Amino acid sequence: MAERAAWDFIDHEGGDTELVVINPTWIAGPTLTTAARSSLQVFTAMLSGAMTVTPRQRFGIADVRDVADLHVAAMAAPEAAGKRYLALADGPTTTFLAVARVLRERLGSLAVRVPTEEAPGDELPSLVIHNDRAKAELGFRPRPVEATIVETAESLRDLGLLGEPA
Repeated sequence: MAERAAWDFIDHEGGDTELVVINPTWIAGPTLTTAARSSLQVFTAMLSGAMTVTPRQRFGIADVRDVADLHVAAMAAPEAAGKRYLALADGPTTTFLAVARVLRERLGSLAVRVPTEEAPGDELPSLVIHNDRAKAELGFRPRPVEATIVETAESLRDLGLLGEPA
């Protein structure tokens, strides 16, 4: 709705103003803040054991650093005006259970309380979203999903946002 409102504003009152829209999927990545908010709360819930099963959902992951880089690239490219770009990592979409698996496989004792099961429910349909336009037109080169997941958890640990082990 916010994007639609932005396009409507440009159409009716924008004058010479140009609009480029960057639409990130689920954003993760190292944090600079000392409070775990938004998607970081999922990581803290998984790592603390507060989340005992993962929600059943499929999504793309966008590294916060890649989202920032894509914004800068879009501002520097006059040909981006009037377009929208999806910001997400390469490869197939993922699930919260897959995020949990990466944490368990890569973070050892830090991830001993990470869930190993997904909430019951029907098999998730495939979700096809891609970053082809951002790559072709803006030179977007996103980080690998696994790196984003691991570096998110490591930043939470390094900032002391995971609390003490149980």
